[in-house]
Amino acid sequence: MYRVRAQAAISLGAVQTEPQVVEALGAALRDDHPSVRAAAASSLERHGDPSALPALRAATRDRERAVQQAAERAIRTLERVARSQPQRVPRGSSGSRGSSGSSGRSGSGTSGPARYYVAVGRPGTNVRGVPREVLDRARDVIASTAEGISGVEIAPENERPRAAQRVLSQRQLVGYYLDSSIVEIDQRPGGGLRARVSVVLQSYPDRNIRSMLNGSATVMGATGTQAQQQAIEGAIRGALRNLPQAMAAAAASAQAASPSRRGRRGRR
Repeated sequence: MYRVRAQAAISLGAVQTEPQVVEALGAALRDDHPSVRAAAASSLERHGDPSALPALRAATRDRERAVQQAAERAIRTLERVARSQPQRVPRGSSGSRGSSGSSGRSGSGTSGPARYYVAVGRPGTNVRGVPREVLDRARDVIASTAEGISGVEIAPENERPRAAQRVLSQRQLVGYYLDSSIVEIDQRPGGGLRARVSVVLQSYPDRNIRSMLNGSATVMGATGTQAQQQAIEGAIRGALRNLPQAMAAAAASAQAASPSRRGRRGRR
């Protein structure tokens, strides 16, 4: 039945992003039923893997408007992700760096100079029954997702404010802190879990609120710790999709409000 296939496509949107998952969802875009195709497009949007763009662009020519719209939304999201990823320089080219060269980023897999210095806190929750290891894993997911954004350097855990301020001042970086909470975990009718998370973008190290990002994800037909973890991770990735734009907007707002900038305007 198409409902089973649609549920499977939805469930794949909440699991860890792997090439075989993206490939399976790409194949589901060619399913006979539009509900399955639309669900596959939405799940590909959640994964945020730009390798799915060719299949999604083909789906914009689907005969069903709902599938077209789901594919178009996914394409917009994945194109933003693709733009945030640096262009890799092939090894051996004249512009490539040696392994001893400094990129200005600590432990990051992306290239380019750091612009944002981001500290990541351990998520909190009032939801009962969420194991500590799930929260620790959620913190790792937030850090790795943020570190994958161009221009982000992750600050050391438990860094003292004075040390953070010294880094920001010496390197002229913008400091942010990612605070987060697991707001809700619901058991869905017929089985499965839905998680809702909130990620608060704060200045760093003073931790004034700059923006709030929310995300949710559902794992169908499963319960237990593993399902909790999958749902929470999917919700986190959904919340962090707009993190690049939120950081850029907060930095621009802070710059516009800085005393030196106001002074220059007053002298014109």
